[in-house]
Amino acid sequence: MYVIRAMRMEDVETVARMVALDYDRNLEKGYRTAKEHTLDHLKIVPQHCYVVEDDKGNIVGAMILHPQEEIFEIEDFHIKDIQHNKGALKILKEKLMKYLENVETEVLCCPYALKRLIQET
Repeated sequence: MYVIRAMRMEDVETVARMVALDYDRNLEKGYRTAKEHTLDHLKIVPQHCYVVEDDKGNIVGAMILHPQEEIFEIEDFHIKDIQHNKGALKILKEKLMKYLENVETEVLCCPYALKRLIQET
């Protein structure tokens, strides 16, 4: 059973390590960038930052959205070991789709997030 919840400051390390390679091919450089990016969004739009936990309380997914006046950004959309966590993918997609139902602006999505969004659940 997977649970989606608001991201907390103590989740930043885990999320940054999980999404690091989406930011740079160098794991450590990607981690530093991802950590900074995640912290920034937790300060700016904490109500749009989410994690998904598995039944053991491990974070296996993360999503950061940044709705703005002229554009809606899907900043991060990541599922760890996607083949084994399809339930996490499904719950995260459902949350995103609820947001997108009311979006009246352009939507911007990074290529890594887009790739995961089109994964079969």
